[in-house]
Amino acid sequence: MYALHKNPTHVSAIATEDLIALASKLVAYESVNPPGNEQHIADFLVDRLERSSAAFSVHRQSVHSGRSNVVARAGDSERGSILLTGHMDVVPADSEAWHRNPFELHQHESRLVGRGITDMKGALAAKLLAAEAFLDDADTPGEVILAFVVDEEVGGTGTESLMSEELSPDAAIIGEPTRCQIGIAEYRAVGYTLTVRGESGHSGRPDKAINAIDALRQMLAQMDGLATEVQSKLSDLFAAGPSLNVTEIAGGSAPNVIPGEATATLDWRLLPTDHPPAVFDTALEAAIEAAPTHSAAEVTWERTFFSAGAAVGEEAPIVTAVQQAARQVGIDAAPTGIHAVTDARALAAAGIPTVLFGPGSIHGDAHTVNESLRVDALVNVAQTYRRVLNHLL
Repeated sequence: MYALHKNPTHVSAIATEDLIALASKLVAYESVNPPGNEQHIADFLVDRLERSSAAFSVHRQSVHSGRSNVVARAGDSERGSILLTGHMDVVPADSEAWHRNPFELHQHESRLVGRGITDMKGALAAKLLAAEAFLDDADTPGEVILAFVVDEEVGGTGTESLMSEELSPDAAIIGEPTRCQIGIAEYRAVGYTLTVRGESGHSGRPDKAINAIDALRQMLAQMDGLATEVQSKLSDLFAAGPSLNVTEIAGGSAPNVIPGEATATLDWRLLPTDHPPAVFDTALEAAIEAAPTHSAAEVTWERTFFSAGAAVGEEAPIVTAVQQAARQVGIDAAPTGIHAVTDARALAAAGIPTVLFGPGSIHGDAHTVNESLRVDALVNVAQTYRRVLNHLL
């Protein structure tokens, strides 16, 4: 187990030009998911790590056909072990909407622009260079594990597969964009599809049909009480409270036909607790049964998604180390909650204390047209990673 050092030894600088150059190479790989085209960037990272000044042991972990995680390890795990991880895949980019080629990193004033620079190829470059700088400087370093994973943007199967490796880090940092704040908790999330089946008919004789949209509307109105109950469970870590939202509705076949079927999608975000998904299933069923729908309407539901969320205590050594390291490079970093679902859920399920820490904003920069982040934020994050390793290893 690592020990927290309040006064770390020498910390060498990470050159800004090296950081930008590596980030530029990573952005150039169109590792778009879907479909999941991470293999070329994985090939580059394997080659780069095998040529590193640090003595990394590097291997690929097959996740899907043609899609592999890249794992590199160096240092003595008996002196502590830290996992620095992040995903190689990015969301699609509509090149017609961008000012320039989204896969050609360029600098506009104080910002770097390119698909994935915020989410999260900038952080990947920062982790790799920070790990090298630490390992090159330290005489008897603890273990640094670098893991670059596939499929975060769609299924999270990359990090789930990573947890089948023989890894036992004391803590982990994921480079999600957190505005250089320390993400210590993320909502659990549950998704449902509701389907109402009635009986179609001519719109001139609604008495001879069972309107599925009407029944669905009444059922969703019943959800208002459930949503109010959900929203009452607040936490100071999250800017917006838990929520229950209708995100999709479909139904009807023609303007003059009473609809015989209608569906809705529910997106439910809650505080990270120990409740199993069955608890939410029961609450949803109770709300459906209380809705005053037509007695002949058939209502079915399917749980389509569940994430258990993640949380680590504010006093955990990894949280303290990141906060101290960030402040040493001029970042006023504080623990916060993250509203998105991330790979932290898989690490938390494996019992690994995990924080999110990276440059840029999930809601303001990631997945946007002309995705960008500030150069100084990227440099400061790299220096923070570097100092965290010194603090803990």
